[in-house]
Amino acid sequence: MDWFMAALVGAAGGASMEALDIIKSIKWHRQMPWNVQSDTVDPPQRRSDMRPGEEHLPAPGWKAYSVAAVLRLFVSGALTAVTAATYPQSTNPLAAFLIGLGALSAVQQVTSLVPLMVKSVGRAALGGVVEEAQQQQQALQQQGQSGPGQPNGVLPGQQTGNPSAGNPQSGPGVAAQQDPSGGGGAM
Repeated sequence: MDWFMAALVGAAGGASMEALDIIKSIKWHRQMPWNVQSDTVDPPQRRSDMRPGEEHLPAPGWKAYSVAAVLRLFVSGALTAVTAATYPQSTNPLAAFLIGLGALSAVQQVTSLVPLMVKSVGRAALGGVVEEAQQQQQALQQQGQSGPGQPNGVLPGQQTGNPSAGNPQSGPGVAAQQDPSGGGGAM
């Protein structure tokens, strides 16, 4: 399934959600959703997305409701198209329809997490900088603590000397390059 067809199927999923919202509104208020006045909604049964003070606002009207419906279809189609373009082999019509159904909720959840993610990334970046500075400071301290018989920059336990004299110089990367079976040598 190509991304354009997936976008159409995803938009159909979004249209299904929009139709479900209209059906619920008609059953609940006995009128079309764009005619529902905010003050006709009883405060104990008030919608969760209504903020205090919005009780006396006029009904949104069919134009505002239509714009909201078109935007919902756009979000559903766009998210489904992006998913289909990213994973073309695993996108089938059922998956595209389900993505379209949940697209608006998914986008709402992700946008509510963005400030938290930005805050966490900032802390992680700051933590990485601090950790790197601490490692550099520890390395400098270890170099400064090398004994009088050892040259600067050589850690205790490292061998120095002339490789041709049978006393090879051991570097920090040599142990990582050795064969784990004990045969030695670089891989």
